[in-house]
Amino acid sequence: MEDVPEEQHINISNKMVERLVEDAAITNDTGAGSLNAKGDYKEKIFIEKLRCMDDKHTERCGLTVEELNALVTRLEMRTPHISNEDPICEDLKDKIIDCYDMTGPSDIVKCWNIVGAFTQCVQDASSKRLEARTAREARATAQRTRRVARARAHLATHDDLTDD
Repeated sequence: MEDVPEEQHINISNKMVERLVEDAAITNDTGAGSLNAKGDYKEKIFIEKLRCMDDKHTERCGLTVEELNALVTRLEMRTPHISNEDPICEDLKDKIIDCYDMTGPSDIVKCWNIVGAFTQCVQDASSKRLEARTAREARATAQRTRRVARARAHLATHDDLTDD
C-alpha cells in the first residue's frame, strides 16, 4: 500500500464495502463536502462494521438473538426461585460503583472498606439463606419421619393389612 501510517487504515470486509457502495448509491450523499456529511459517513462506516462483526459472530458461534431469548426463557423456567429473589446488599453495591466512578485507577485502595462491607454483607446474606434452607429441609425431613412412623404404627395395629 501507500506510505500511510497503519493506524489510519481501516480493515473492512468485502461484504461491508458492498453495503457502503449500495448505501452511497441510494442516498447519493458521498459528494457532499460538509463536515456533517463526513460525520454521518463515518458513523455509517462504523455501523456497517458493527453489523459485519455481528454477522461474523453469529456465523462463528451459531447464536442468534432469537436463540438467546429462547435460552433465557428456558433458564428462567428452570430456575424460578433464583430470579424471584430480591437483590442483596443493593445500597452497598451502589456505593461501590459510586466509589469506583469517583476514584482513579491508582486510588482504588480508597474503596476497600466499602468492598469489604459489601463482601461481608453478601456472606451474611448467603449464611441466612443457607440457614433458612437447612431449616426448611429439616422440617420436611421431620415431617416425612413422622408420617413413616405413623404408617408403620398403623400397619402394626392392623395385621390384616400386612402380607406376612
